[in-house]
Amino acid sequence: MNIRLLAKRNIQGNAQRYLAYFFSIVLSVSIFFIYASFIFHPDVVHANIPGGQLISSGLISAEIVIIIFSVFFIAYSNAAFIQPRKKEFGLLTLLGMSKSQLRKLIYLEQTMVSLISILIGVGLGFLFSKLFLMAVSWLLAVEQPISFVIVPEAFVYTIVGFILLFQLLSLLSLFHIGNAEVVDLLKDKQKPKKTPFVSKWLVALSAVCLSIAYYLAGTMSLNNSYRVLPIVFFVLIGTYFLFSQSIVALCSRLYRKKKSLYGGTNLITQTNLIFNIKDYSRLFFLTSIIIAVILTAAGTLFMFSADLKKQGMDNIPQSIGWVENDASVYSVIEPSAVEKTLKEDGFKILYEVNMTGVPITHKLPHMRTGESNENRSLLISESDYNNAAALRKIEQAKLSGKEALYIFPYGGMDYQFVHNGEQKKLHFGNRTIQVTMIGQRNQSIVAPIKAATTLMVVDDQLYHEITADVPLKEMARVRGYEVKDWEESMETSSEIEQISNNHNQLQTRAPIYQEMKQGSILILFIGLFVSLLFFIVQGSMMYLRVFTNLEDKKIQIHALHRLGLTKKEIRQILSAEIRILFFAPFLIGVIHAIVAYVALSNLLGSNLFVYSAMVIVTYFLFQLLYYQVTKKMYERAVINSIK
Repeated sequence: MNIRLLAKRNIQGNAQRYLAYFFSIVLSVSIFFIYASFIFHPDVVHANIPGGQLISSGLISAEIVIIIFSVFFIAYSNAAFIQPRKKEFGLLTLLGMSKSQLRKLIYLEQTMVSLISILIGVGLGFLFSKLFLMAVSWLLAVEQPISFVIVPEAFVYTIVGFILLFQLLSLLSLFHIGNAEVVDLLKDKQKPKKTPFVSKWLVALSAVCLSIAYYLAGTMSLNNSYRVLPIVFFVLIGTYFLFSQSIVALCSRLYRKKKSLYGGTNLITQTNLIFNIKDYSRLFFLTSIIIAVILTAAGTLFMFSADLKKQGMDNIPQSIGWVENDASVYSVIEPSAVEKTLKEDGFKILYEVNMTGVPITHKLPHMRTGESNENRSLLISESDYNNAAALRKIEQAKLSGKEALYIFPYGGMDYQFVHNGEQKKLHFGNRTIQVTMIGQRNQSIVAPIKAATTLMVVDDQLYHEITADVPLKEMARVRGYEVKDWEESMETSSEIEQISNNHNQLQTRAPIYQEMKQGSILILFIGLFVSLLFFIVQGSMMYLRVFTNLEDKKIQIHALHRLGLTKKEIRQILSAEIRILFFAPFLIGVIHAIVAYVALSNLLGSNLFVYSAMVIVTYFLFQLLYYQVTKKMYERAVINSIK
């Protein structure tokens, strides 16, 4: 028997414990290799693929996330493998194995597992890279599919990078076990567990931090999006003390309720929980944060993609829109040319917008500094505004006298530039008129281009008084056409842009929408792979936690069985413990994600309840499947040991 053979047999003996870890590493390496194959693909490097550089940048970000996440997961897993085997290491040391030989044994075990994982991961990545390239070709809508080629850089970066990562983390994991004394290794499992201590101040701190985080997230908007970092900080602090203190306090309170404690198998389940909750707290914290990140990231990508059409219609009010600086002529494009092109391509015009206005200037506060600055708007009549608002099914304005309404075109930004009752001076030419503001609406009714980016709406009578002697050439004209099935009007929009004389004064919705849609689908495609990896890793951490205590659990269950517990009751105990491990952090992660969804709904100005519910339910089903598989394997391993 030599150390190499002993390491090989140890891996075989702990195969069940290594299973989830091995699978997670294989998946990480595979995804990393697939992404690297695209990043270093010759067509991407030489910019032969339209949009290739965009997705390449996204994949590089994903690669960095995978590496960072792999560092934490491998470090956690190495610690999880070593901790339950301390008695084994102590016996080997007692039988004459030196510390250097013990380090070599652990190092060989971890190196063997890592090399096998890397080789299988690269092999699977190579097999599925062709499928990935086909999917990306379809998403990018390229004429010729991206060719499948062997990318040497992908092999080098993946194999060398992960080998160095494993070697570094393996060496770090040897430090603690190598300096431990034999007595400490042998008695590590015999140390009695104390009743966990609970600090009321830390319980209060967790509640305060989470309350602050939830309030900041629930009231977040585009103009205070800087709150993201404080929210993350308070969530991390609050969640950590929630599991290390608040949950411990809750378990202690339940433990004191003797009536429920002595019912069925509750005594054993709750006793195990309260004495292990301190050990579980770090795992609960990590997995709840991971779950929150997965749900928030996947939900954000999915909701943004699903809500993209509505965002396009909200921010770009008409399929074709433009602004003429001189209302007396059509210098940008003739309406007849637009109508002819739409008709020839088979698109039905649902409605058209045609309004004139007077460019004015007025003072508005700066969003960040609050200082008053000169701003431009287009002064339009109440009738013109209400006609366009009716076509877009937007609430109409009600004005009288010298009242005015300010229209800001971006719905996701809730900053109030004007306030109800505020007196404001409007300047046009050499004239100045004072109006009373009745408020501000953040919505778009016509193409927000140049002079018509923001609108100032006044009563019809006041508007006619102001514009009575203003020549048409000093006014601006806003035109727009809404067409049916505008999503399919890419080529038509391109034709209209080509025949226009000023692209800067013209806005077409379809090209912008299609570009955003393509980008969001690509990001969603990348994000789903990373989210899948995160899901597998967090499930693997649960799996590792369950199976690292397998031997201790076998001893406990064997003793309970001899005292009279049936196999049915034993299954109830095991199921309850695993259920808590899997779903306690899941519940907290879901709550964090729901708060994040509320913040996202505020940012987008949309009700995203249905989308968020779909994401949470989908994740729950995957989590339930992972739980059932782990439970079956764990119950089989424990109950089969009962003689």
